[in-house]
Amino acid sequence: MRLIYTADGSISAYNDVYNDYYHDQKGALLESIYKHISPAFHIIDKPSLRILDLCFGLGYNSLLSLVFAKKRNIKIEIYSVELDLPLLESLYDFPYPKIISSYLNVHSIIDAVNNDTHFVDSNVKLSVFRGDAVKFIQTLDCNFFDIVYQDAFSPSKNHLLWDKNHFLSLYRILSDRGVITTYSSSQDIRNIAQRYGFNVFNMKFANFKNGTLFTKNIDIVNDLDSVIFLRLF
Repeated sequence: MRLIYTADGSISAYNDVYNDYYHDQKGALLESIYKHISPAFHIIDKPSLRILDLCFGLGYNSLLSLVFAKKRNIKIEIYSVELDLPLLESLYDFPYPKIISSYLNVHSIIDAVNNDTHFVDSNVKLSVFRGDAVKFIQTLDCNFFDIVYQDAFSPSKNHLLWDKNHFLSLYRILSDRGVITTYSSSQDIRNIAQRYGFNVFNMKFANFKNGTLFTKNIDIVNDLDSVIFLRLF
């Protein structure tokens, strides 16, 4: 793993195994906030949430979700999975942005993640399961998650987490009126998701590449502009 500075000042990385970046080079922090956290919490406005973060990676999505939940007194349970164990170990010294490090005891969280235990603090809980994401999803209950962050490496690099079987599995575990967020705007991926029951919506933010929202029994305005969710943070 090689650390990469992104344009918003936050740090991401390049994965030499998948030959892919963990984030858009225009901003790791901004991408996580505007393509995952803000739209998901805006659409699913509930006092208690279950979230699936696919995959944990550098932890931006899970950690920012914990920050938001603590700031807004929302009870959340986050489930994530990560195959790359050396990556998880390297996160002890990862230089997270101040919005994360100021609100969370990151060392305690990463320690729990690496020791295969749950991180629990007042109304938030994070569990990171180490292993294969496809197998992990098969163990999950139906209609269990309110939000899924579909944030695996790109379809060309990790096709098993983007194919029709994957979206069938996501539909099974997503609760009624749940939402999936992703950075991908691939028309092929959108077609697969729509074919297997999801409503599909385009999402844009500034000069970033468009993202996509997949919803289960929720109809929202298409071409949704993620800028409107700025107030959530």
